[in-house]
Amino acid sequence: MRRYTPLYYLSSLGAGGLALAFWKFGDITNFSPVVVFFEIFFWLLSIILFFINLPYWVRALKENYDRFFGIEIPVNGEPSNRIGNPVVSTGWMAMPAALVMMLNSSFAILPSIMKFPVKQAAPYGFIFWSVSFIIAVILGGQILLNTFTVTASLKEFHFGLFLQPLVYGLHAIPAVSMSGMLPEPWADISLLLGLTSFGIGGVIGSLALIFIFERFMLYGLPEPGVAPTSLLIMPSITVYTIFVLKTLHLISHHFHVHIHHVWFMLVSLMGIGVMGAAATLGLIVLFAYFKHHVPFGPSWWSFVCPFVALSVLSSITYQFANKHGLFLFASASALVVVTIIYFYVGIKTIIVLRQS
Repeated sequence: MRRYTPLYYLSSLGAGGLALAFWKFGDITNFSPVVVFFEIFFWLLSIILFFINLPYWVRALKENYDRFFGIEIPVNGEPSNRIGNPVVSTGWMAMPAALVMMLNSSFAILPSIMKFPVKQAAPYGFIFWSVSFIIAVILGGQILLNTFTVTASLKEFHFGLFLQPLVYGLHAIPAVSMSGMLPEPWADISLLLGLTSFGIGGVIGSLALIFIFERFMLYGLPEPGVAPTSLLIMPSITVYTIFVLKTLHLISHHFHVHIHHVWFMLVSLMGIGVMGAAATLGLIVLFAYFKHHVPFGPSWWSFVCPFVALSVLSSITYQFANKHGLFLFASASALVVVTIIYFYVGIKTIIVLRQS
């Protein structure tokens, strides 16, 4: 590739999310041959795309090493005025996001296919999860350091910042799940790191919402090349809703504290309500892109994540909200829409890469 952008890793992230969405849909209905085919297809695709992107991502990171890891801390109180634009975009976080999504989908799909208890895989999952978590913390910490040591105007604010809370949330969910399966003291360590990841992601997400809202009020939407990255807030809504549900489940089953079913229903209904409103925004932006013939760019992969998130959250809400058919229909519809979007963006990406 002549000019690689880490946002191409969203293709692997989207494939892993689709695999998980098809698995969850099969879990609430039945694992029909069509559902099993698509969950395995997208799971394998996420792995293939991850390793295809990896050498390009590493090479691009090496080329930006000075601007990424060479930022000087302003110990004299003066902001850094280095020549050149520092790396402040969280596009680099797409790699650990794809990695942890690949792990999440693997530890959901493999036990159901190979028919073995997921508890047996928990120690191995914790090892792989730890590697992904360390990568996310190093990159995320450096991105925050770059953001706060090199001044930038609000107009230049990169909407990809929503990728950071998504990455931390994706790491928090399996950590809490594994804490109920691992022996001591690893169970407590996993729970500690999961709650820490949730807290860090929640703080960054809150700050991002404040900055983004202020930018909207002053300058409106960013230029079309990066505008779709603002939609990454939508999967974050789903991820943090699932985290709360997983935590309630852990408290109920592992610590033997009675939690009434109504709390699970209220949390899932609140999440799906906010997610539905956010997905409507995604459809409006997507329609505007087609209407005005906006040129294709890697940020278009951001259109995949919201509808994956809507499908997964609809399936979960179907479980807890008295199996209402409306949520099953929403889950299936979102799966159809996002599958079409995924193949469309994939074909456009291949065409652009062949032309370059």
